[in-house]
Amino acid sequence: MKVLGFGDCCVDYYIEEQMAYPGGNAFNVAVFAKENGADSGFLGTIGTDRIGEHIMACARERGIDISRCPVRDGASGKAAVHIIDGNRVFAGNYFNGEHGVGTLYPPVLSGEDMAYMKSFDLIHGSCYAHIEDQFCRLQDLGPLLSFDFSEEDKFRTEDYLGRLAPVLDFALFSCEHLTDAAIGAFASSVMDMGCANVLATMGGRGQRLFTASGDIFEGRAKHITATDTMGAGDSFCAALLTGLLKRGWKKNVRVTETMAVPALAEAAAYSARNCLVRGSFGSGLKIAM
Repeated sequence: MKVLGFGDCCVDYYIEEQMAYPGGNAFNVAVFAKENGADSGFLGTIGTDRIGEHIMACARERGIDISRCPVRDGASGKAAVHIIDGNRVFAGNYFNGEHGVGTLYPPVLSGEDMAYMKSFDLIHGSCYAHIEDQFCRLQDLGPLLSFDFSEEDKFRTEDYLGRLAPVLDFALFSCEHLTDAAIGAFASSVMDMGCANVLATMGGRGQRLFTASGDIFEGRAKHITATDTMGAGDSFCAALLTGLLKRGWKKNVRVTETMAVPALAEAAAYSARNCLVRGSFGSGLKIAM
């Protein structure tokens, strides 16, 4: 069982603590997939600054393969964060719109990169990684393809979805702000564009998984008193995907009840535990910014 995170890595900078915690959707999924039993790798641009060195050290310590990562001279990406009553709240323009190397120089896949990626069972990307064109090149490569569209409307336009949905085996959307009826209609529209399976996460209301078989599986949220919600969605995503893989999901195999129901429950429990960890998965670096 091999999972590759393709795209974004950065740090979440906790302003009050002056701590930088490694993160980014694709990097987090690689780390969390490893914790859930997969061999995992990450392919994304890493900076040469102290933060980039820390990200690479964390990956190596956790057994994440970063052998194909381009390393570019420059600053790593970072997002400023406050933790308010256990919830992570991004601090907007704290870094004055400064872009990291991942945004400035997203990976352009070589033939060697493609051969490496072909060895994985699943490749996961996200809307914040600036890899859409490269991700679409993976359509006929062989691995399952999953993509996190987050919660912003700009990633839900017909043009944006129309580019990606036809190549995807799995699409993830944060839908806490939508009604049940709106979620159902939206999932149907994405699947009509060609995506095989759609997951809608709904905060405290749980999750809803729409499958290529026409089934809809409900997942329940595990309620705890969170100390830090950073990485909650990414940890759920990784645990769900690995849970499906270990139960036999692969290319051209439909997600069944015996796969989905226990995988959703495992993912909810894992995500809840992760809300007791500082940062996405710990490994903070003390640094003033």
